[in-house]
Amino acid sequence: MSTFKYPSLILFVLFVSRSLADDLTPLSDEFEDASSLASWSRIYESEGWGADQMLSVDIGQSREGYLTMVPRTSTWYRDYRGILMYKLVQGDFVATIDVEARNRAVNGPPGSSYSLAGIMVRTPRDGITQPSDWSAGGENYLFLSLGTGNAPGNYQFEVKSTLNSASSLEIDAGAPRALIQIARVGDVFLVLRQLDGGEWEVHRRYERPDMQDTLQVGITVYTDWESVSQMDPLVHNQSSIAGGSPDLHAEIDYFRLRRPRIPSWIEGSDFTDPVEVSDSRLVQLFGDRASYDPSAPAEYGLKIIDRDYFPGEGLQVAIEAVPGYFYRVESSVDLENWAAVGSAEADAESLLFTIPDELDPAGLYIRVVEE
Repeated sequence: MSTFKYPSLILFVLFVSRSLADDLTPLSDEFEDASSLASWSRIYESEGWGADQMLSVDIGQSREGYLTMVPRTSTWYRDYRGILMYKLVQGDFVATIDVEARNRAVNGPPGSSYSLAGIMVRTPRDGITQPSDWSAGGENYLFLSLGTGNAPGNYQFEVKSTLNSASSLEIDAGAPRALIQIARVGDVFLVLRQLDGGEWEVHRRYERPDMQDTLQVGITVYTDWESVSQMDPLVHNQSSIAGGSPDLHAEIDYFRLRRPRIPSWIEGSDFTDPVEVSDSRLVQLFGDRASYDPSAPAEYGLKIIDRDYFPGEGLQVAIEAVPGYFYRVESSVDLENWAAVGSAEADAESLLFTIPDELDPAGLYIRVVEE
């Protein structure tokens, strides 16, 4: 915190490096309160299937501060409809989870094929309220999950895009724990991941103009493809399977939703093209910027580069900035109640704000918030 003295003006300038919330924050869940489980919707309930494919789900009971999900034999593939806990999200978003996926003994990778947990975004099937409403060919979704895919006993990622129940999937090496993130920018869905202790990377880019404005965004778990593959999809979809060889125990530390902030100079760019919008740019725009804990203490990392006072106009303050990032100036007289003064997008490594003279009490607090 820095103090500047000018004629009849005393400013305590407080620079905060990140804003604390946006309109999607209320849909996030840190899994600190067991009662928040009731805020999640479940596919088997909202579509009237009548069969819960989850063996157990709890917040804080199995592991403090975590959502724990243990599925029965079930899956998502073509017309097979599995488990999804979701929130309805309209428009662009960035969803992030911190997930651990292990076997039911919680001592290694799952031992049944296609036993994974991850983020899923799905077009609602609003016409389904009971099994008799269902018809084949109507599944549209994508997800990135962690667990084991086609090599039981090994940690793997599975990324899957399904259009009109035609599923395309890819498998690659995984780890016991990872951050998984899906960002929507218009018709483009960007899938990012960060292995425990590693760096963010862009995993896949998808263009899905078929996905409607409001989507189901949430967490999926599934397991034991060998058993599921012997069943008819409609039978699977309305069954709580007691047998098989399910082997997944998933723990999720948090589920966070944010609105993406897209710099004006890349609006309209082709986000599927890594030449127009590079992987490093996507990691900068999303990644950690979209996955921080909104309840965490503010960080103070921005610097004042220059300042000048102009009578009749106000105080001009130049701050250190990152091109393409958004900043907002707020004022307060008590450090509790804050009012917006102005906002801007940085197009250089510094950004100039003017604090008008009419904000001129004996003591005035100013903070610059990186959005």
